[in-house]
Amino acid sequence: MMGGFIKRYPMPLTFLGLFASMWLVQVVLLPPAAQRTVVAWTSTNLANLAVDPVGTMVASAFVAEGSQAALLVVAVLGLFPVVRRFGNVRAIVLVAVSHVTGTLISQGIAFVRLEAGLLSDSVRTISDVGPSYVLCAALVAAILYGHGRIRRLLAFAAWVSLLPFLFEGLFSLEVAAVGHLVAMISGALVGGVLLLRERGRATGATPVADAIEAAEARAAHAVQEVQDSLKPGPAPSEA
Repeated sequence: MMGGFIKRYPMPLTFLGLFASMWLVQVVLLPPAAQRTVVAWTSTNLANLAVDPVGTMVASAFVAEGSQAALLVVAVLGLFPVVRRFGNVRAIVLVAVSHVTGTLISQGIAFVRLEAGLLSDSVRTISDVGPSYVLCAALVAAILYGHGRIRRLLAFAAWVSLLPFLFEGLFSLEVAAVGHLVAMISGALVGGVLLLRERGRATGATPVADAIEAAEARAAHAVQEVQDSLKPGPAPSEA
C-alpha cells in the first residue's frame, strides 16, 4: 500500500522531503551566520538572477526563513490534489511555470522601478526565498480544478489563511506580493490549459488542445528533419 502511494505521488513527496531536509539543515546544522549566507545565496533577487538564474530559482523553492512547518502543511494541501488531478509531470509543469513567471515578473518590475529611480540600489540584494510561489499556484489550481469537494475546501481554507501575508504590499508593488499574485494567475491559466488539453484528447473538439497537439507535432517533425540532415550520406561507390 505504501509503495503504491509513493509511486503515485513522487512529485509532492520529493518536494516535501527536500524542503524538510533543508529545514533540518538550517535549524540543526547551520549557525545563524551560515543560515543568513544560505538565504542570501538562494534569494531570487536581481543580483543572483543575473549570475545564476536557473540555480537560484530552483534552490530558492526549498529554503525558507521561517514558518517551515506551516509551509509543509500548505504543500500537502496544495500539491497532492494537483498531482491527483493532473499527474506528476503536468503538476511539475504547472508549479514550475508559475514559480518562474512569478519570479521574473516581480523582479522585472523591481528592475524597471530601480532604473527609473523609484527604488534604492539595495533592492538588488533583497532576501526573497521560499516555496510560496509554488504553493500559491498549487492551491489555486487545487481549488479550481481539484477532484473532491473536501480537498478543494481544504485548499481554499489554506489559501484564505495565507491571504493577509500573500498580498501585503501589493499596492506598493512589493516584490513578494506581486510574485504571489502572478503565481496564482499562472497556476489558474496553466491548469486551465491542461484541463482543455485533457478534454480535447477525450473529445477531439477543443481548438486549444488541437493547437497544442499540432505545435508538438511540428516540433517533433522539425527535430526529426534536423537529425536526418546530420546523418552521413551513403559512401560513394568506387568505379
